[in-house]
Amino acid sequence: MNDLHLVRGVYDDPPPPSDQATAAARARMLSQDDTARPRSRRAWRLPVGLLAAATAAATAAAVVAGVTLTTGAPPPRTGVQAVPADARSPRGMMLAAASQAERQRQGPYWYSHQRTAFATLARGRTGGYVVEERHEYFMWTGRARGDGNSFYGRTFAGGPQTGADADAWRAAGSPSSWTVRSSGVTRTVSATSGAWQEDDPDDQGGGVFHIPGLGQFTYQELQELPTDSAGLYELLCEGSVRFLGGGSGAPKRCDKPKKVLDQAFSVLTGTPVPPKVRAGLMRLITDYPGVRRLGAVTDPLGRPAVGLAASFETADGRGTLQEEVLFDQRTGKVLGRRHVQLEPGPNSEKWQVPGRTLDSWLIMDSGWSDAKPALPG
Repeated sequence: MNDLHLVRGVYDDPPPPSDQATAAARARMLSQDDTARPRSRRAWRLPVGLLAAATAAATAAAVVAGVTLTTGAPPPRTGVQAVPADARSPRGMMLAAASQAERQRQGPYWYSHQRTAFATLARGRTGGYVVEERHEYFMWTGRARGDGNSFYGRTFAGGPQTGADADAWRAAGSPSSWTVRSSGVTRTVSATSGAWQEDDPDDQGGGVFHIPGLGQFTYQELQELPTDSAGLYELLCEGSVRFLGGGSGAPKRCDKPKKVLDQAFSVLTGTPVPPKVRAGLMRLITDYPGVRRLGAVTDPLGRPAVGLAASFETADGRGTLQEEVLFDQRTGKVLGRRHVQLEPGPNSEKWQVPGRTLDSWLIMDSGWSDAKPALPG
């Protein structure tokens, strides 16, 4: 078993995971809630301390009675439409983004290019500032059986996280690599990207999609998913995880607002659900009790975004964090997710101060293609 299979193996549903299951694995790697399991790793693989627990299996807390979400947007159309002038409130910004998501086109091949980043302290003679350890993934799959699928991963160039960290890095002589340590493991983070590694491409794959925490669906079944808030709540939170050909897995969990954002992010990021379903999910989390609307923000790459957030307490004593899910208001595409320190806990490190981003999971690009997608450079 190669290391790319190990990444996929983080997801603990019984069937062997497909390329879509990697989205669930990465969700766990980014989770702040549970204890990590040590695994062997290649140079590009995520740190042992970040192979953390299941965010994918959980979805939403109970829907508060009386909350009604509307989904009566115009029929989907190809292309981006102008954002309404009245979409200036935080809620209006999100609903405008949902309307744009409803217009997204579909095609024969789904792809997603993603990048994760984890903040950690550089140690040793050139240390004392925070650097990000970064990894990159690219996956594509055909919507029909026999169209093929594939998954790639690599290390991405690490670097100082903030301007102040960059100043400290330059004062230390601008080293091209850093020694870092987490969960008792010491390793080296490089400022140079590694080569892409492909995980057993399947020319006969495609046509079956795994939604983290929900189960397996054919392309046609994805087209039949609900789009209204009540139907989406039932899909996300009631019953058990389903498998093709019958059978079911663990019951679905629905508790805190953070879990709502986790589940919605997993579905929107790693699965080609139809435009109306995407829009419905965005409307659901926009008006979900306990989820805060951030309005206009900027993502870690500097892209304009509109965001939603929920705070939570970590199980390992690192304090209170805020989970933020970010969208492009102009296109309705999901841009990523990040965890920000709100209040330190008894086990926080000194650099984990309020306002520090501890990790991020960014969507560089995603969508449908008319031809087999090409690997990014």
